Amino acid sequence: MADTERDAAALRLTMEVWHPDCWVIETTERVDVGILGYGIYTNGGGRATSLFTVYADTQATIDDALAAIRASPHVHSVAAMTHNYRLDSPATPGNATRELLVEHDGTIQISGSFISRGFTYAEPVDVRDGLEDWTVVTNRDRETVDALLDEVRDEKAAEITVTGVTRSKWATGAGGLPLDRLSRRQREVFELARDRGYYAWPKRTSAGELAAELGITTQTLHEHLHKVEAELLGASAD
Repeated sequence: MADTERDAAALRLTMEVWHPDCWVIETTERVDVGILGYGIYTNGGGRATSLFTVYADTQATIDDALAAIRASPHVHSVAAMTHNYRLDSPATPGNATRELLVEHDGTIQISGSFISRGFTYAEPVDVRDGLEDWTVVTNRDRETVDALLDEVRDEKAAEITVTGVTRSKWATGAGGLPLDRLSRRQREVFELARDRGYYAWPKRTSAGELAAELGITTQTLHEHLHKVEAELLGASAD
């Protein structure tokens, strides 16, 4: 194999994705929760099994989301997992979480359309506010990637917006904060704090003012920002 082939850098893409008839997207449109998806296994007969983490600010909201998931005509069964059974799992953005193993209709999912075209999961899919945040890697060039994404759009009637493209790992690039490592909610909170001058000296806004603007408690704001800062500082130390 030629050195140029062996050493070719992969592309890392972050995307916002919407596609019709997706029960995960519909759940986050109806209930103020986020859902992390860790992949999909397709069984015979078009059924699929997926592992999810549902996260929110309160346990009551998690319960509402669970009821909505079970009521979906696309969901066959829902099994709640033991709390914190994955000891090495990353921190989630919310105060309350629930791990679910869901058997559902696999024919309406978009995962297979990406995987069959050579896109590989780089992070869990983060779904919130009716949009999926995808982070994938591929060894295809950018022109080919654009053509493949157009195929997925046509095949699934999907809306796909590429929000970031980097070559190889972010640390080898030109620098800057790796915001694509954050969930959409984490980015929202961090970018608002940054834009409002929370990190300026002296501060131009308070945690209470930010929390009020976001519609969350001050405690929840601090928890979001602590997780963001830990993620960014940990990434910078790699």
